[in-house]
Amino acid sequence: MKKIINKSFLTLLIALLIPVMLILPSTNLAFAVDGQVNDSYIVYTTENEYLFEKSNVEEGDLFLTKDFKQYEIVRIDEENRIAYAKFIKDVKRPNISKKPNGARTLSNTKTKKNISMYLTHNDESYKPTDGYDSIYGAGGIHDVAKKFKSELEKQGISVTLDETLHIPHNSSAYTRSGVTAKKLNDENPDALFDIHRDGVARSYYLTKVNGKDASKVRIVVGKSNPNFDQNYEFATVVFAVGQELYPWLFSDIYCGKGHYNQALQNKALLFEMGTYLIEKDLVYTSMPYLADVVNTVLYNTTVGGEETPNDPAIDNIIINGDDKKNPTVTDHFDAIANSTSQKSYLYWLIPLLVILTGGLVTTAIIVINAKTQQKQDKNKKK
Repeated sequence: MKKIINKSFLTLLIALLIPVMLILPSTNLAFAVDGQVNDSYIVYTTENEYLFEKSNVEEGDLFLTKDFKQYEIVRIDEENRIAYAKFIKDVKRPNISKKPNGARTLSNTKTKKNISMYLTHNDESYKPTDGYDSIYGAGGIHDVAKKFKSELEKQGISVTLDETLHIPHNSSAYTRSGVTAKKLNDENPDALFDIHRDGVARSYYLTKVNGKDASKVRIVVGKSNPNFDQNYEFATVVFAVGQELYPWLFSDIYCGKGHYNQALQNKALLFEMGTYLIEKDLVYTSMPYLADVVNTVLYNTTVGGEETPNDPAIDNIIINGDDKKNPTVTDHFDAIANSTSQKSYLYWLIPLLVILTGGLVTTAIIVINAKTQQKQDKNKKK
């Protein structure tokens, strides 16, 4: 009798837990926890010169410095949280010029401007301000995303910020946020941004603007998608324009092995808005400048110089150039998107064909075995 009661109780408990587990990730229920952030890695060159810091690194990851030198992670010392990167090459830096006469105007070449944003790691927070580095639910990163949205809107940009929760913060978070990113991208935004904060030392992101403390921003691009080359090129344009307008704003460009849902389009980037040990107000300070850079790149620039189909790299970017003579930066990347759309379809089609083929082969084997077994059974009866 006790066994029957125990089984019934266990069945009832499981029946109650399943809907709770399904509902919880999409519920804006927030509670704070510490310990979500691991010790960061200090990355040195192979000549033992300090390069940068990152909360997680993998061999093969790429790093672009402010002087456009590219390094690759070649060795990781997990015990001491140290990594080493070798110099690969000097990356072609877009040539930035300002017209007319170096002055920037307030006019925009595109009448309708639209950007979409979402948050894969909703729990990310800022310990000095929020009290915790991680808040299960809508963490402090949501406040930063709203501030960024507000500053973009001041530039005349229509911003869709989707605050759907993709918790918990684990390896499946990008799969869950991919559904949100796909929905946003179906609306054809001019760019798609995933908003994060980093997990390294405060000093790496701390900077000053006009004598006031502020936070740097890191640009992250995923290597595991068919649009990597185009997203990386777009990132370098944002990076270069940022250095021209506000040299203190960006720390670097990091290219990790993840896909970060950037296969969806050629102007999809991940922004690390400071680190968990920096005050949220310092990140707020940087948002008007980041918004201005994004607005400038997407809507106030044109592309000059000779371009060939074999070398789509932008030779010259003119801030507030004459869009009647040259394509805008957005035109440039949209053209690349159209020419590479077939590759994107193949990116999803090939795994699907493999799965279908495997299923058909498995089914055929099962049918053949069943028929063979039937014949053997008939022979035994005879």
